[in-house]
Amino acid sequence: MTSLAIRPRILVISAQGLSRFVPALGAMGAIRAHHMDAEITLLAARECSAFAATAPYYDQIWADDSEGQTNLRKVWPMRAKLRAQDFSRVYDLDATAHSKRLFQMMYGWQSFTPKDIPWSGEIAGTALAYTDPRRKAMHLADRWAAQLKVAGIGAVLRPDLSWVARQVTSFAVPFRMTEPFVMIAASPGPGAPWSAMTYGELARDLADAGQIPVLVGLGVPADLCDVVREMCPSTIDLTGKATVNELVFLAWAATAAVGPDNGVMHLAAAAGCKSVVLFNSASDPALVGPRGPRISILRRQKLSEVPLGEVLASLFKK
Repeated sequence: MTSLAIRPRILVISAQGLSRFVPALGAMGAIRAHHMDAEITLLAARECSAFAATAPYYDQIWADDSEGQTNLRKVWPMRAKLRAQDFSRVYDLDATAHSKRLFQMMYGWQSFTPKDIPWSGEIAGTALAYTDPRRKAMHLADRWAAQLKVAGIGAVLRPDLSWVARQVTSFAVPFRMTEPFVMIAASPGPGAPWSAMTYGELARDLADAGQIPVLVGLGVPADLCDVVREMCPSTIDLTGKATVNELVFLAWAATAAVGPDNGVMHLAAAAGCKSVVLFNSASDPALVGPRGPRISILRRQKLSEVPLGEVLASLFKK
């Protein structure tokens, strides 16, 4: 009798939410290509879980609700789950305090002698440690590429969303997607957000320019949407109504997308949509900004200091 080969088990950690998950898709694709025969488990933020489940890179998805938890009843199940699996390698794409906590959950006292632990990340002394002192000054994409190179993986490409086309079979919106429209990604990013009035003024200016303003996003305050619709009645409000996969379809069809450093803007940029991404002092585009020929970055100390005229000029620049 021939025994069935046991597939190696790989864990990938990307649990910081959509704004970090989407840029990491290139690294995840490289990990899957390197471990074609492995069983890959992704540890992701709950908001990304459904989207991640449609991607071709993982065999199973674990939603991670343990970050910041002090209640052992909530932490212990994740600890038990991690320890129950014999992972042959872990790729930590977050490199956060939460990652270090997960490391302790998995390995406990072994972490005091970590040289044989197959952890790809920033845990010093582990078998695949990436500890270049310059890493904190590197863009996320460059940091992931360097980290994976230490683990024997090369050719980290840009995030690819082409697989989404196979996942959405129908998508009904209250306008024709052949009409010109601009996605306004109003989800809050790091630091103080744009005011509802500013979003309303932007929507009104877009409508005057012949574009349908389409509000999108996750966790957008309802009162913000109310203000925007009151100021610009032609605004279409899809906040909380479109799935992440459907947002990709919108990005493929949109004239452009505009919003702060949030997950939807990273998604639109990865989809190849013309994107104007607004940054304040709370995040640095040199470290986390989306990359691509159709991306414009506007940055001020505060988002309120970004002139609407400059935003519109960037949106409609040839």
